[in-house]
Amino acid sequence: MPKESVIRKKAVEILENQGFVYWYPAKVKFKQNDIFGVFDLVCWKKKTTEIKFLQLTTSPNISARRKKIKVFMVENKIPHKIAVDIEIWGWNQKKKEFKVEEI
Repeated sequence: MPKESVIRKKAVEILENQGFVYWYPAKVKFKQNDIFGVFDLVCWKKKTTEIKFLQLTTSPNISARRKKIKVFMVENKIPHKIAVDIEIWGWNQKKKEFKVEEI
């Protein structure tokens, strides 16, 4: 399994090619380092108002991450349809590509 930093590097490369700027929290040992405790990256497209929150994972863990995001949304009373995109990017090691799922 690739490390989180390897998956993030591949995702960042794709996002930059699509015209996004991005931010992710610094890695701190023994501390929560996810955005809202759920997301790995927040992205904004330079020429539009498009904003994305991304959860990065490996493809076998997509369903667990989907559940984590949905629980977060219910607990915080966030409507299903909001002004930002929420996506799970699952890295498939064999195919060397991401499977992208929109929430």
